[in-house]
Amino acid sequence: MNKVPCVPATAPFTPEQRAWLNGYLAGLFADAAVGEAAAQESSSRVEEGKPLLVMYGSQTGTAEDLARRFARESEKHGCVASVFALNDYENAELTRASRLIVVSSTWGDGDPPENAAAFWTWLDSEAAPRLEHLSYAVLGLGDRNYPDFCGASKKFDARLEQLGARRLVPRGECDVDYEAAAKAWGDGLWPALANEARAPRLVRIERKSSETVGIGFTDLIVSTKSETDRMPDPHYGRTNPFSARLIAHRRLNAPGSAKDTRHFEISLEGSGLRYEVGDALGVMPTNCPVLVEELLAECGFQGEEAVKGPAGNDTSLHEALFRHFAITQPPTSLIQAVAERTRNAELLALLQPDRKSQLDKWLEGRDIVDVFRSGGAAKFTPEEFVGFLRKLQPRLYSISSSPKAHPGEAHLTVAAVRYEALGREKKGVCSCFLADRVVLNQTPVPVFVQVSHGFRLPAEGNTPIIMIGPGTGIAPFRAFLEERRAIGARGCNWLFFGDQCEAWDYLYREELEAMLAEGALRRLDTAFSRDQKEKIYVQHRMLEIAGEFWRWLEDGAHVYVCGDARRMAKDVDAALHAVIQKAGDKSIEQAAEYVQRLKTANRYQRDVY
Repeated sequence: MNKVPCVPATAPFTPEQRAWLNGYLAGLFADAAVGEAAAQESSSRVEEGKPLLVMYGSQTGTAEDLARRFARESEKHGCVASVFALNDYENAELTRASRLIVVSSTWGDGDPPENAAAFWTWLDSEAAPRLEHLSYAVLGLGDRNYPDFCGASKKFDARLEQLGARRLVPRGECDVDYEAAAKAWGDGLWPALANEARAPRLVRIERKSSETVGIGFTDLIVSTKSETDRMPDPHYGRTNPFSARLIAHRRLNAPGSAKDTRHFEISLEGSGLRYEVGDALGVMPTNCPVLVEELLAECGFQGEEAVKGPAGNDTSLHEALFRHFAITQPPTSLIQAVAERTRNAELLALLQPDRKSQLDKWLEGRDIVDVFRSGGAAKFTPEEFVGFLRKLQPRLYSISSSPKAHPGEAHLTVAAVRYEALGREKKGVCSCFLADRVVLNQTPVPVFVQVSHGFRLPAEGNTPIIMIGPGTGIAPFRAFLEERRAIGARGCNWLFFGDQCEAWDYLYREELEAMLAEGALRRLDTAFSRDQKEKIYVQHRMLEIAGEFWRWLEDGAHVYVCGDARRMAKDVDAALHAVIQKAGDKSIEQAAEYVQRLKTANRYQRDVY
């Protein structure tokens, strides 16, 4: 019998590549019986552990969480999954992968989330490679109330196809209530992935070094490097939150402030929930009882009418509006129905596709009650009405405590939203649930931990960090400082904090000044915008001390930003570029390259909303 050649264990191939090659060689050189047995063994080995690349674009952590769930689920279907943020495409070795799942939310007007923006710039450029070797599937998360629903996922899906990749299943789209749609999409994906695996393709193996000899072939090449990609399913999560207790609650603003910022301490005792600094806590609120009654009265309902909840369960209309459905932001479909049933010319005109900006302006400050009052006496049955509503969603808040400093607790820093519009008082759904209606140690507070892998302290405690967090953006940085103090990290800490007035709005002032005195904070720079004629913000402070900021960057500092995405974060990003240009003597292009290197090295991380 002829000896069957095999690939040496020292050859520069992955186990999956070696298994395929050995089977291939067996088929070429062995006699029929031996070749068939070897091929069957090789096929079995590949089927038992098909590598799969799962990548995500996530702003709040939802898409990331879903991507990791798909990765875990894929193991039941014989895959070995690696999980990466889309911006980490180089470490993921995307250009060498053969099977890819992309899960992405959309940010702004159809833009990719922050941890997918660099990926899209690369993918949409002339430098993007051909991807004929790649089979892929894309799932988008979005909000149908926004004009470019799932816009980022549409871009990824179309561009991957343009580059020659083969779509495994049609692109999936999920609204804010995404669980059922995501599951249905996944149920269709696994059979398609299995069928694709039965049709191996020959793919050239790139030389990794001058010592690599020859050219081999494989069914799939994928990186085994990954950040902690196998997260155990917690007992409590988004769909099954833990009923926690509020154990402390105080207002952080002094009397006279125009703001109402609260500090909440929540007990996680008995939950088994664990978090790291940088994570968020999801809180599932109930709706304001006053708003529920206003809505029932406006629609002419009693509240005892029988309806179906979001999960198809029987419940009363009052309970559905109080506990299960969102009743503040009006869904476009409901506005359309009101306009059509009342033949309201103004609303019908605003609903035209080219009037989107005018409709958005009209909706500012309006809730569903206002829509009924403005649109006219539209009549719906209770079941019809709730059919237009969307499921009430949890709110995510950056955790403002270290578990090492406060075992079994999670602290939150929350601005209670209150304002008047159209002659009525409006309230933030979750912020006022916590501030006004949760009784200490009595009212259940349903919570879960939302992991945020993309907002983490440096692994090395000696690394300096710069934190920029005005207003409630200080939340994760209070946690960072507590954590570094608890572990004895020796890296220098610099905080930029800003708000309206120093006398009233200096959140956690005593704590911060104590940390400064003891050395836990090396620098503390503040900007109170209304304490002088010209408004001063944190980005102005950055520019004033650009030289020192640049020295910290050159010493390896990591930069963190938390807060408002639409204005503050953009202004801070512009200031960072300006600091590098000014103090680093860089051109505009060189500064942009420097910032991109910071992002690639995870030295510039943002938690913005």
